[in-house]
Amino acid sequence: MNAITSAQSNTDSPFDQIRKIDDDGTEYWLARDLMPILGYQQWRRLEDAINRAIAACKNIGQESENHFLPMPAKSTGGRPGDDFKLSRHGCYLTAMNGDSRKPEIAAAQNYFAVKTREAELAPQSQELLSQLLETIEQQNKVIEAQGQAIAQLQAQVQTLLPPSSDFIPPGWDAEVWRSLPPQDQRHFRFLYRRRRFRPSQQGQAEPVALPAISTEQMKQNQRSEVAQLVGEVSPEEKQRLQAAKLQALREFWSQAPEEDQENMPF
Repeated sequence: MNAITSAQSNTDSPFDQIRKIDDDGTEYWLARDLMPILGYQQWRRLEDAINRAIAACKNIGQESENHFLPMPAKSTGGRPGDDFKLSRHGCYLTAMNGDSRKPEIAAAQNYFAVKTREAELAPQSQELLSQLLETIEQQNKVIEAQGQAIAQLQAQVQTLLPPSSDFIPPGWDAEVWRSLPPQDQRHFRFLYRRRRFRPSQQGQAEPVALPAISTEQMKQNQRSEVAQLVGEVSPEEKQRLQAAKLQALREFWSQAPEEDQENMPF
């Protein structure tokens, strides 16, 4: 009995050692192998317990052949004897109908009761585990989607917020940027936020420093150049030039946001 009770919690149990597996993966025990472990010296005593177990199996509405399959015992040189191929439930019923005075029977009752219950609960546990894993996976997808939504919202909020006074748009040389008038800095910050404008020749290893010239100086230079060109052309050329200028301005403003187009000067 001590060998049975001390090994019930591990795979070294004598019941596990004599367990057999069918070709289809079904476990079973042979009654002849169980006989000494259950404390029986004579086959007929164990056979009586098996017959009572078969009757109990039928009384609870189960097919006894599924748990107690008669078969000949292995020949030891004499006349072949009887044997039974028992399922786990069949072993449990046999132990329950055995001689309760035997400590081995009490240990077997406990072992097969626990193992039978574990086998019954295994499919339910597996189903619960599958449901839990599926729920966790769904929650992870929701969390990932929420994280992406939060990141997009943060990007939109960052775009709407006015840039700080010390913000330098990418691509500008710090020294050149500091030399620009405040109104020009605001203008280029606005262009970067709306159009992602960068100074020309981006992508080079070193940023190109723009000439230290204000917007007003650039406008004056352009007006001077236009005035010089206009003075050298005929009135017809002046009209065509003016029309081309208006067309270019319209195309430029057509690419601006709708709220900016409302303030178009022509």
